[in-house]
This record gives sequence, C-alpha cells and structure tokens, in this order.
Amino acid sequence: MKSIHQQKWRSLRCIVSCVSRLMLICLLVLSSTIFFLTSPVQAQPTISSFPAPLPQGRVGILYNATLTAAGGIPPYTWGTPVGLPPGLSFTPAGNTGTISGTPTTVGTFPFSITVTDNATASAVFTNPITIISPGLTLVTISLPQATEGSAYTATISVTGGTSPYTWAIASGAPPPGLTLGATTGVISGTPAHGTAGIHSFTISITDSSTPALSGQRNFSITVEKGSYESIVTIAPSLSAGKTKVFVGRSQVATLGGGESIRLDSDLGTSQTISVEPIVSHPTETGVRFKAEVDSTVVNELSANAYFTYYAEYFIELKTKPSQITQLTGSGWYKEGYMLRASAPTEVDVEDTPGTQYRFGHWLLPTGETVKDEDLSLPISMSGVIIANYDTYYQLTLTSPHGEPEGSAWYKAGSQAEWGVVAKEVSMSGILGFFGGKLEAINYSGTEVMDAPKTITIAWKPNYTMPFILIPLALILIILGGFVIYRLWQGLQPKPAPVAPIPQAMPPPQTTVVMIGDTSKRSPQTTREQLMEKFGELLEKYEHEIRASIGAKEAESLPKIETVREEKRLPAAESTPPSVLEAEVAQEEEGLLCNFASKRLLRTVASNWRQVTTKTTDLPPTGKKTAARGTGLAVVWARDIYNEWEILTCSLPRGHGGTHQGSLEIVYSLLNTVTKEKIYGPRQKLKPPTPHFTDGMPEVEITADQIMLPGQLPTETLS
Repeated sequence: MKSIHQQKWRSLRCIVSCVSRLMLICLLVLSSTIFFLTSPVQAQPTISSFPAPLPQGRVGILYNATLTAAGGIPPYTWGTPVGLPPGLSFTPAGNTGTISGTPTTVGTFPFSITVTDNATASAVFTNPITIISPGLTLVTISLPQATEGSAYTATISVTGGTSPYTWAIASGAPPPGLTLGATTGVISGTPAHGTAGIHSFTISITDSSTPALSGQRNFSITVEKGSYESIVTIAPSLSAGKTKVFVGRSQVATLGGGESIRLDSDLGTSQTISVEPIVSHPTETGVRFKAEVDSTVVNELSANAYFTYYAEYFIELKTKPSQITQLTGSGWYKEGYMLRASAPTEVDVEDTPGTQYRFGHWLLPTGETVKDEDLSLPISMSGVIIANYDTYYQLTLTSPHGEPEGSAWYKAGSQAEWGVVAKEVSMSGILGFFGGKLEAINYSGTEVMDAPKTITIAWKPNYTMPFILIPLALILIILGGFVIYRLWQGLQPKPAPVAPIPQAMPPPQTTVVMIGDTSKRSPQTTREQLMEKFGELLEKYEHEIRASIGAKEAESLPKIETVREEKRLPAAESTPPSVLEAEVAQEEEGLLCNFASKRLLRTVASNWRQVTTKTTDLPPTGKKTAARGTGLAVVWARDIYNEWEILTCSLPRGHGGTHQGSLEIVYSLLNTVTKEKIYGPRQKLKPPTPHFTDGMPEVEITADQIMLPGQLPTETLS
C-alpha cells in the first residue's frame, strides 16, 4: 500500500514539474523585448565674431576684432588666414583668434579662415573687411560779401573726418567785427565802419579722430560800402526744388536751398520779402518742403532775410491683404514727427469658419519690419507703411479613444504636428482582461495647413494577446482539472479483497457537478464536463470578438495617409543678385558725367527662413529611452547684407563743382548664417532666439536691390 502511494506522489511531482516548465516557457515567450541602440552625434564646430559682423577699418587707425570657435571637440587648430588687408595680422589663442594691426590700404578684402577641432571636423568663417579713407574736406569754397554796418553770417561746411570739429584762423584775419565760431564754423558779426575792402585769411579745421585729421583753405570777404543792403538766403534745408522770392508783390529771383540774393534798398525804408510757403519736390511726388516763415520785413537795422524750410512726407497706411481692414492716419507729416498707428491683432473671416488673419509685422518704407501692433515711427521719408497679416487655419482633431493633441491654429503653409498621448488603449470586457488592445492607425502625423482641416483618428483592434492567453488559459484549466481528477482518483482507498457476501453494497461512484450550472445535473464524466465548459468559453470569446468589430466598421477604418512629396513645402531658395545696369544718356550739350560712387549706410539682416526640414529623434532628457519621441529638425538661414547708397551723377560731362544726380539704395551679401533647431511634437516652429543677429535691422530685400561686391562703384564717399 505504501509503494502505491509513493508511485502516485512521484507521478504528481512529474506532472507538476511538466506544468511548471510549460508555464515558464510561455512567460519567456510573452516577455521578449526589443532594445534600441542609439549613438551620439558630435556637433560641428562654429565660428562667431565680435563685433559681428567684422567692423570696417580706417587707414592709419588701429583695428581690432576677435573670432571665437565653439562646438565640436576642443582643442581647436586655426588655419592660415586668407584675404587679410595689408597692415593686419591674425593671432590664434586656443578657441579665439584676434585680427589686429593698422590698415594701410583702402578697399574691401575677402577675409576667410578655417578652424579644425580635435575630431578633424572643421568650419570656415568668411567675412569681408572694408578699409576706408580718412579724408577730411572743406566743402565751402567762397564766402559772401559783407556790408559795413550790416549783420553778416556765413557757414564753413566740411565733409569726412569725425565730428565734433574745431575751426580756427590759421593766418590773416577776417574783417573787424566778424568772428569765427571755434565749434560751429560760422563766421558772424557786423563789419565795422571803415572796413570796406578785401580781407583775406586762412581757416583750418581739425576733427576728433585719433590721430586727428586736419585741413585748411584760403578765404576772402569783400566788405562793401553802403548802409543798406539786404541778403535774402534760402536755408539748405530746402534740399530739392526752388522757391520764388518776392519783394512786395514783384518776383525778384528763384532760389534753391543754400542760395542767396542781394537786394539794394534806400536808407530809411523797409521792404516786405516773401517766399512760396510750399515747394514741391521736383522728382518725388511724396515729398514737399514747407517754409517755417514765408514773409519778413527788412530795414537798415535788420537788413537780411533767412528763410528756413522743413521737409514734409506723405505717408499712406495700408494692410496686406488689403480687404482685411482700413487704417486711418494717411497724410502729410513733418520730418521727425512721431507717427503713431495701431493695427488690430486678429481679424476673423466671417464667411470662412476656421480661417483667421493675425498681425505679422509692419513693413516700413525703408524695408525694415516692426513686429509690434502699436507703431511709433519718426518720419524721415515718404512711402507706404503696410500692416502685413498672416493667414491662420484651424486644425481640429476628433478621436473615439485616447487624448488627441494638436488641435490649434496654424500659420498658412506651415506643418501642423498632431497625435494622441497613448497609441493604444485596452479593450473592454474579457478581451481587455486578456490583453486585447485598440491601436491608433493614424496616431500621429503632420499636415500642411493650406485650409481649415479636421482629422479623425481611427483605431483598429489587436487580438494578439487574447489569441495567445485565452487558449493557454484553457489548456492550463484542462490540465489542472485532469491533474486534480487523477490525484483525487489515486487518493481514494481501495477495499481489501474479501469473499463475496450476499447483497453486498455497490462501490461508490464519483459525480462532478460544475458550480453555477444548475441546468445539468446528469451524471457526466469529468472529461465531458470540462470539454463542455471549454466550448462555452470559446463561444463567448467568439461573440465578444464579433461584437467588438464588424465588417462595416473594418471597411470604414481610415487609412494612414502621408503628405505626398509634391505637396510638401519647398525649402527657401536664396534670391540671385540683380545686375546694376548703367544707363547712358546723351543730351544736346554732350554726354552725361555718369560718375558713380558708393557710401556704406549700415549692416542689415533678412528675415529667418526655413532651409531644410526633417524628422529626427528627440535628444535624451534623462528619462527612459522608451519615453523619447520623434521631433522635427529645422535648419534656419538668415542673410546679412551691407546697405549701400549709390550716387550716379547726371550732370554734363566736365561740369564743375560737386557731382549731383540720383541716389539708389542697394545691398551686397556679406554672409549667410544657418542654425539647426529641434522642435518637439507640440512645440511651435519659431526662428532661433536669442541670436547674435537679433540686434541688426530686419529688411525685406527684393532681387533687383541686390548687387555683387564686384559690381559696386570703386569710388567711396566718406
């Protein structure tokens, strides 16, 4: 009897061992994991300059600028500089390099240098260095006549050098009663009686640069006898056009800015001298000049008349697109007047739901942009001030499951990123208990916003885990029931063999009744009862699958569609520079002068533009690798230009005096800076900030305003 029990226990341990091994294999199959390996990418080194961009130098003046290398793997190795102006040298020192020295030659030199880091990655810095002449020139050639006893004033004008200037009498002396302002360069006073004649003297001027620049010129003032002579002068502020001069009601002259006329009058009489109150610009319709005072009375005590004009500019306020709204404030404004205008921040489109206009920036006549809706602008030129609005479209996300993200307003033409927080959710009921999932088909994506859009996130069922776990559970239940049955049968004691006795009791029979099933009480075998329950469980499992997804719903599930290549936004293309075409005009007197010169106004920058856009893995944030997502790597670019004023002389060839003609504003490309920035799924695409170019004026430049450095005039205005 003991050996029988030992055999039964050994059989039980064998069965339990087999079941344990089978369950261990199933757990190992279900716990398989995929590991993602990533490798860091070392950034390339970069070079920046201080000041940025490289400043221009002046002949004979000490020059200094510093280059700084960053990024990559230090230490850095600086290459041989190319294109340094004569007199300058480059001194490397670790991650910095210094350009210093005293320039000796005028011109623009295409400087460039290469830096290499410890991983042999390199970057090239290119920035031209302009060396200008330190010229100082006296513009005034001659001085007007003076009259005994009459007030006299004359201004010595100068160009070049560095203000403030210092004037002095180098030799000779002006007429007694006249003095030279040491800080203003104005000769003023009243010639004393008995000083009639020609008085010659030399005036010298010194600027405030280091070392100081100086120049001088000989002048003479003729003092005439007479007690009453009026000088009518039009101030240089009348920079274009001419005004009529009247004595009483009679016109006596037509004068331009800086010009004057002498009028003789009888002693003891007075004259009313007047000019035109408004003078139109001869070539620019949006510019005019208005007299501060257009009439004055002269006599022997106050014989001279000086008329000052100030410029007025016509400003027109518009919106782009023009149908958005109407702005008030268009009209004539005095030069220097602080114009204030406001534009609405947002304008909804009534006929098109989901479309909205948002204020972008003001575009000024200078080409600069202002991003504040409330504009405060000192008037310095005429033109159109445009309030530019950006079009925005609304993206709406709907989903029966999960938490969709990305419903917002997006700028027209931009890429909207959307998705759901969880890509899969558990099913309800027994299928969810056994690991059934609902997976989002189009769980994330990007959409080019060219109109208001609505995106519905579709889900599909995943029965992988129920297909594995439910049969496995049924098998385990069957095996467990079979083991329990065998154990129960083996543990029942067997009666000892005895001689048959009449009417002996029949041996007991085992009856298994399933709990909760009161409809079947007939004596069945344990195997039949287990198979019956197994069939009921499979039938319930089939009903839940059919209830969770039908044929119509499977056919209506949306498909994931990606943006086709032809619909993606192209990368911004650089605008090729235009060619300055010289116009040759021939008049009746002969050929025009066509002298051309340039003057550097300032250094400006264009707006940021997107060069390339690609998807990339977000950098690690200290969390688990599985928490990392997919971001968008955008390479931004910005062009840096020199702004030049080009003067083209339109006087006849061989004319005397200074050159006069038309002025034109052009731009030459200095450098193009790029910066890559990575954005998260819900992060708004904004240009890099802060950036070393943020302090530069932003200008919108058209293709016909761009000129290659080699096409600029060789003559340079100081």
